[in-house]
Amino acid sequence: MTGAVERAPRSGSPVEALDHLFAAATDARGTVERRYELAGMPVRVRFAGDAMLERIGGSFAHLEAPGSKHAELTIKVWDAASTGTQAPPVLGTELEADGTGPIYYYDVDGVQALSRWGTLSAYAAPGEGWFWAPSPDRMLSWDWASPLRAILHWWLGRHDILQVHGGAVGTEAGGVIIVGRGGSGKSTTTLACLAGGLRYAGDDYVAMQPRPEPRIHSLYSSGKLEPHQLERFPELEPALANPVRGDQDKAIVYAHARFPEATIAGFPLKAVLVPRIAGGEETRIVPTSGSNALAALAPSTIFQLHPPQENALSEMAALVRQVPSLGLELGTDLGRIPDVIRSYLETA
Repeated sequence: MTGAVERAPRSGSPVEALDHLFAAATDARGTVERRYELAGMPVRVRFAGDAMLERIGGSFAHLEAPGSKHAELTIKVWDAASTGTQAPPVLGTELEADGTGPIYYYDVDGVQALSRWGTLSAYAAPGEGWFWAPSPDRMLSWDWASPLRAILHWWLGRHDILQVHGGAVGTEAGGVIIVGRGGSGKSTTTLACLAGGLRYAGDDYVAMQPRPEPRIHSLYSSGKLEPHQLERFPELEPALANPVRGDQDKAIVYAHARFPEATIAGFPLKAVLVPRIAGGEETRIVPTSGSNALAALAPSTIFQLHPPQENALSEMAALVRQVPSLGLELGTDLGRIPDVIRSYLETA
């Protein structure tokens, strides 16, 4: 998938090897730095040149905080193609292989690393990360649309914040997390709310802080749609990040690029919504059980992030006991979806 890239020999510690490669990349292309605030904490991302910034920066644009000096997390990002550098050495043992190639995981002496989809993510506690790709153009769409996901997962876990698979919309006063399997209407709901005036915290992955009160933090401004769904949201076409894409690729939109005033860094969590495509015209909120909400939230959260946080299941179980779990029966009139959710939030 990625083509052949000469791999650097394994020498010294993983941190030394990664820092050496990043230094070579910045020698070749210079350093471009961006500052963000994620989950209320300052994060610094250092890019070797601007190729990877152009590839992944759109997902974080709504969280830029250029005045921040101190950083709780620093991530170094580079690629082989634009910098002319070698690939990092293989770290860890092979877990399995999927259609994109082998998956390797490493966890030794406070350093974690995951090789998957042709890229490498690494993290050293308490707050240093590295991300490498063979080429920005060869990254898979779900990797560049929700970038640095493994690093953020490991780092957030140290702060008792859980990265979860779900979308989130609301207002400054409070919002909802929308959870469900693919095809359940999760993306349709979040993007309908974006176009309908609610604030958008994410479509696919958000961070959930359980204490002292449940709160949702935005991670990405990207949204994903099946190509046929894009026809239902023509107002999103100016925000398309991949107008030319393969038959199997989802359309990726950057919400912040089209609706900068509609994105939000986070809000108090008022409810868990489980959508279902009902087929009628009207959208309704109906009762559902906490166990149903947990079943919609937990499996994909646990299986899509490696390794899952040890307390992930217990934290999600506690969440559905703390806030209401509701069903969202989606009608065909997309314009009614944000109105129904807004009406609920006004009384929650």
